[in-house]
Amino acid sequence: MKKTGLGRDPLNWINSTLKGKMPVEKKIELHISPRKKKGEKEHLPKFKTFEVRLTSLLREDQLEFLEKLTREIQKNRTPEYRKERITKNTIIRVFIDAFMEKKLDTSNIPDEETLLKRIKQI
Repeated sequence: MKKTGLGRDPLNWINSTLKGKMPVEKKIELHISPRKKKGEKEHLPKFKTFEVRLTSLLREDQLEFLEKLTREIQKNRTPEYRKERITKNTIIRVFIDAFMEKKLDTSNIPDEETLLKRIKQI
């Protein structure tokens, strides 16, 4: 008669690595912040409040501009104005918010150069 399958306990050949030692139980303590106990919401970092991730291709000079502006803003703040971190993403979002408030003539824009000229006219 031919045997098929792996049998009742196919892993019975594996020896235990504990060798007489009993597994150690660890006591885990959960620390709940005072805000949570009172039912208040904890403050989320600003970047966790955004819903959409967007990838954008930039020229080297554009990236350098964003990095330089970010460094200047961070460097030129006194401690009382360091409430949140200003990043390249922050600057891009602020630029978009600023343009949302402006009225742009969107008719007949054939290329990026024309779009830039129109935006500069605002």
